[in-house]
Amino acid sequence: MEECINELGGNFNKICGYKPKSGIKNKWYGNVDDIDKEATVMVSRRNGITTLVLKQDAKIYPAKGNDKTHVLKASGVVGDYGNGFTHTDTLNIMYRGLNERERIQEITDGARIFSIVEKVDGGENGELFFELAGFESGMLMSSFEYDSSANSGVATLEVATKEGEEESTPPKVFLDTDYATTKAWLETNSFTEPVDPEV
Repeated sequence: MEECINELGGNFNKICGYKPKSGIKNKWYGNVDDIDKEATVMVSRRNGITTLVLKQDAKIYPAKGNDKTHVLKASGVVGDYGNGFTHTDTLNIMYRGLNERERIQEITDGARIFSIVEKVDGGENGELFFELAGFESGMLMSSFEYDSSANSGVATLEVATKEGEEESTPPKVFLDTDYATTKAWLETNSFTEPVDPEV
């Protein structure tokens, strides 16, 4: 029988049999101004979101591309007035058609972006299925690269917290009552291409 040893005091404990995995399975992004922050429900010292509410007719957008290069990072920052976190998110968008170009242009025009990632495995207890970055101040474009030869054209955008506008927490856990409910919310609120009635 495995002997469990607490690595740190308090609640920072080693979990028996825990085998961490990393990676991002799916990703969505949206404009942080489209979040109804008054109606959104926060928990755990604002580290988590149980009810995410978008403004009327607002949608989130699935990010297409190579999953291996979907990256979400958080770095701690010690500032003059306190501590905070910067979020850096790499988005891969298939650069095909007017819709993709319009979404990319929205970012380059200065939209403040938030992103939601579905982790491959959030842990043995299932407590971290989804994370949301950029909830408080949003992320602005920090780099852009377009490769016409990759997958028929992929735009790789990096968005990051603006200096001096650090978030108060790392990416927030986004989990409604359970995984299935959260996933259903994401599907319901995701943009889908309009169907051409003549096709």
